[in-house]
Amino acid sequence: MDRGPSGYPRAVAGRSKAPIAVAVVVIVGLLVGAPIGAWLARGAIATAMARGELEARGLTCDSRLSVSPNATLSRATVGPVRCTRASGVVEAIELLSDFTVELDGTEPASVRGDSLRLVLRPANVRGGEGWASALSRVRLEQEMAAVLKSLSELASMDVPDTRIARVEVVRGGTSLGHAEQLALTPRDGGLGLSLASARFAAGPMGVGQLALTGVTGEAAPAEVTLRGRASARAGVAVIFTVERQGPFTVEARGLDGASPSFRLAGEL
Repeated sequence: MDRGPSGYPRAVAGRSKAPIAVAVVVIVGLLVGAPIGAWLARGAIATAMARGELEARGLTCDSRLSVSPNATLSRATVGPVRCTRASGVVEAIELLSDFTVELDGTEPASVRGDSLRLVLRPANVRGGEGWASALSRVRLEQEMAAVLKSLSELASMDVPDTRIARVEVVRGGTSLGHAEQLALTPRDGGLGLSLASARFAAGPMGVGQLALTGVTGEAAPAEVTLRGRASARAGVAVIFTVERQGPFTVEARGLDGASPSFRLAGEL
């Protein structure tokens, strides 16, 4: 084990890892020879270190941030909190319930939670118009481009195996939709992902609606691919409505550069 001049183990954590890993490394270092008071204060230490690591990466969490490791340091609970990002399409990630982090040594092995809100900035995504007439009809073309870009940003964060029962998506202060049973699985260079269903709406009275089911795909910092079944509906049911449905594949490329491109293939 790498040791510093004082003889204590060094607490080292890569910027790409979840902040809880940093906090646990520090706690382990303290337990090697620290007094019992430091052990009892492990929650405060974990929270302070998590906050510092997040801020170093341009993420600022509100005063509710709380990281509570269990006695054996095999699991930690993170309470409801809002953390904002300094740049990118993703403006903030809000935990709306307690999340459980399972630890493998000092690394986060998995994350489980019931409810999360993903807040997107309202600015248009470059290349996000003129790529999907089916989405344009339901006023969701730019919105779906923003969702795809947000997935590429999540893939750049080296997310551990994650399962979330419900994810709400908000853009520009307005609810865009939600996804159910989201699963993110680490892969070389990015994430595998799946979700049971998702619903999005736009326009007055939700005049444009998009429903997705059985979605699977891959996300990396530069590209995202999703496939599944979709139903797109335009109009108000009591007046008129036009609906199309069928399998779809959507691809986004160049998401880490200045000129991303998007493509929708399917029967919508």
